[in-house]
Formats: sequence, structure tokens, C-alpha cells
Amino acid sequence: MGINQLWKLVSAGEKKLTLEELSRQFHRKQGCGLRVAIDVALWVFQSRSSVVGDQSEIRALFFRFNKLYELGIRPVFVFDGPSRPDYKRNKFINTKPLETTFRSNLIAMIKFFRFSLWDAYGEAEAECALLQRLGFVDAVYTGDSDVFLFGARRVIRQWPAKRYEPVSVYDITWICDSTTLDRSDLILIALLHGSDYDTKGTKGIGINVAAQLAKCHFHRALFDDIQVAGRASLDDERVQHLFDDLSYELQHNSTRNMLKKHTGVTLDPKFPDFSIVIDFIHPLTNIESDDPLILKAARELKENLDTFHEPDWQNLANFAQHTFKWPAEYVLKRFTSLLFPAFMANRMRRRTAVSRSLTISPQSSQQSDTSSQQTSLRDYFRPNPRSGNNQNVEKTSEIVRLTAVKVIPEGDLKQYRVEWDRGCWEHFMTLVKSRLDYEAYNTPEDTMVLSQRIDGDDEEEDVDDPPEEEEQEGTSSQKGAYKRPLFDLVKRQWVDADDVHYKYASLALEFQGKKRKSPAKIGGQTKLTSFLILPPKRIRTNTAH
Repeated sequence: MGINQLWKLVSAGEKKLTLEELSRQFHRKQGCGLRVAIDVALWVFQSRSSVVGDQSEIRALFFRFNKLYELGIRPVFVFDGPSRPDYKRNKFINTKPLETTFRSNLIAMIKFFRFSLWDAYGEAEAECALLQRLGFVDAVYTGDSDVFLFGARRVIRQWPAKRYEPVSVYDITWICDSTTLDRSDLILIALLHGSDYDTKGTKGIGINVAAQLAKCHFHRALFDDIQVAGRASLDDERVQHLFDDLSYELQHNSTRNMLKKHTGVTLDPKFPDFSIVIDFIHPLTNIESDDPLILKAARELKENLDTFHEPDWQNLANFAQHTFKWPAEYVLKRFTSLLFPAFMANRMRRRTAVSRSLTISPQSSQQSDTSSQQTSLRDYFRPNPRSGNNQNVEKTSEIVRLTAVKVIPEGDLKQYRVEWDRGCWEHFMTLVKSRLDYEAYNTPEDTMVLSQRIDGDDEEEDVDDPPEEEEQEGTSSQKGAYKRPLFDLVKRQWVDADDVHYKYASLALEFQGKKRKSPAKIGGQTKLTSFLILPPKRIRTNTAH
């Protein structure tokens, strides 16, 4: 979707980062969760193409939601609105939202996770871009390259297939620094090469020639005036000047921006279609509406995005049981293995949480997209001037002890393996189990259907290190001979070392002291340690001759 080959054109401005790295950096810099706007249509398409089976699409999204919650990411799911163009990619499309069981289940799950949702006026990607430009969110999560033309500045493109897998991240500043192309250039490229709204473009102009023409900057003054004038009509004479300048450049290559002349290429007499230009620069959106009801909804959206909320555990567990047809015992197992680690990760993370102010800082779509030099990950999210005071979170004892330490190469992330206090899991189970039906979905037929789906479910969940195996007195080593208690599956978990140091500094220092004092294992030296350890100093003795 979007402009064909645009992702390839801007690839020099792409960086590979993990979601864990992005969310951790944002928490450390701004003291709050990363806020993202998500194009629902893209996620629904991906969920339908990834798995098959009964309720497989909503199950796939359930696992993604768990990942967002675990990382402390605050999403708003943006749905296409009824006023989206009815002609796209040379096809008439249905612009009316369909009230299906899937849609109602998806909306219910969003609400039970206490995430946000927003209905666009038209195109969801246009609404996502405006949400970011107005400061509601920090990045847009989409695979549609049109989002840059609508004014989005930070874009996360892909969903990771596994934990710590890097994803493609873009910033308009990185793109401009590496390609010299800004938002107005990308809009001209769309007019010349084709987009969702005009797939034909100009015959003979590929993505590279379109980019070369954009670097001539014949269009910039005109597009800047459109930015100021809004959706008002323009002087036809100025539009004709742009047509003439581009036509002359194709024939003569006077600026030497192109590799050669393109004398056989002729622009369409109707070029450019300025209805498309205006829709890109000034898209109609709900988030900019002055309707009192929409303004109230926008304030509620901002507050929900700026505040961390725990999921509605009772209703979420009940929803999972009846939507996925899971027996109560299986729900408890799933929520223990998937959501309890996320529950504890957020509990630790909130020790350093900082409340946001609710100030919205409007910015124009063209404002200083390329004014600042931004070349590193630490510049992807700058310190938040809107941060308030530290939240007073009750300090309780969650950790019994630290058992190990490791460093994740992706992002140089240090983690401790902690052992949780059992009371934390018991509290979590109390939140989850109150509305479960212990008689439902327990027939032999239900059990058979469930067993056929378990393997598919396992493929969708992000699995951390497998649980540590412990010898159980008086049990057989044969598979299935011993059924481990649920808490034993999750009582040890890898967590961010920074969170441990903030809340349990003495525990971390004690663990580090034990590591330093522990004797080296025989044969445990590496080539490096062997090289650094000097042999015992020889004692010189005088020998009588």
C-alpha cells in the first residue's frame, strides 16, 4: 500500500531497532510509556494472513496486545472512517464500517486491555499522522508509506516475529539527512510515479526519475503556499508554471539532477491533480474537528494515552474464555505464562514512571521536518518537556532473590533473572479468576478442538527463556509424570536491570558482591581471562658458587 517502491527509496533513512530497545529508551528518557497510533486495517490484514482456524485472527491480535502491554506501550487503534475515498488502487471500495463479530470482539478486547481506539474521519493513516503531529502519540505503527505524505515523522513499520528481533524504524529527519527528500518532495513523487489514489502516474517516470525531479524543488514554493492557504483553490497560473518547469526539465535536464534527458516522456495535460495534493497536505480528520463531542473525545483520548492503566483482568479473562472457547484451567495457564510476566514487568517499570501533562502542542505539517540533526537512537526520542513529578508508587517486596545476570546484544540491554514472591502471582490470580466459568468448554469435543489449536497458539506467543527445570523429589523424569504447579512456570523471569537497581539497589549490590567473590570454576577460563591472569611471581634465590 502507498507509493510503490517508496520504502526502497527511503531505505537509507531506515534504522533497525527492537521494540524492547525503543520502549526502554522512551521510559528512561521520558518516564512514561511509548505512545503509538496503529492502523487497524493493516493489523487485521496481517492477522488474517498469518494463522488459520476458529477465531485465529482475534487470537493473533490477543498475543500482540500482550506484547504491547508487556513493554508498557500505550497504543491507540485507529479505524478507517466512512468518509475515506471510495476509489482506491483503481477499485471501488466499501467505505462503510462493517459491524461484524470480529470487529465487535476486537473493540471489546481493546477496551479490556484499557488501550485506546479512535474512529478516523476518512483514511486511518491520515488520522494516525495527525495524531503524531499534534502530540497525542510519539510514533505511527503502519506499513503504508502514504503516512509520510500525510505528515507523520516517526514510523515503525513491522511487527517482530520473535523477542528482540529488530524492526524497521524511520524518522523524517533521518530520511532527509540521507536522501535530501522532505515531505513535499515525497508528495511530488507520488504525483509523478503514482499512489493509492492515482496508480497510473506518468508513463515513463519511475520512482528514481520522480525523485530526481523532486530534487529540482520546482514545487516547494507552491506546496508551501498550499500549506498556508488550507484547502482553498490556487491560482491556475502558478499550477501551470509547475507543469511547464517539470516538462522543460524532462526534455533538457537543465539542473543536471537527472542522469539523462527523458525526451520521450510527456506529462498529462491535467497534471498535477491538486485535489490529491490538498488531501495529502490538509487531510480531513476527526482529531482536528471543532465539534464539541469530538473535542471531548479527543481530551479523553489524550488522558488515556498519557496514563498507564492495568487491563480489566476479570472481563479480559472472561472474554478470552468465551471467545477462544478455553476451559477455565487453560485460561489460568495462559494468563500465567503470557500475562503474569507482563504484569510484573509493568509493576517494576512503574517505579520510575513519570506522569505526563495533558498539554497538546500543535505543529504544522511542514514545520521544521529537517531542521535538526538526528542521527542516533538516543535522538529518536528527546527528553519530554511535559513530564511531571514522579508518581508515588507503593514499594512492596516482589523479589525474593536474584539468580543470574545477562546482557542482550541487541541494544546492550542488561537483565537480571529474578525470583518473584509467590504472593504476587496469587494476587494476579485473584484478579483473573473471579468471572471464569469452571463448567464451560470441558467436554471431550472441546478438549479435542483445543488440543488442535495449542500448537498454533504457541507459534504466536513470544516465549522468553524456557522455565528452569528443577528436580522434584520422588518424581519420575518421564514427560508427563510430574505436572508442575503454575507458579513454578513463571516464578523466575528476566527483567531490566535498571528497574531492579531503582527499587532493589541493596539486593542488586549484594548479588554483584556474591558474583565477584565466587571462586572461578576449574576449566572456566576463556582465552581472554587466561591471557589477563598473570602467573605467580617467581622468588629469586641466591645460589652459592
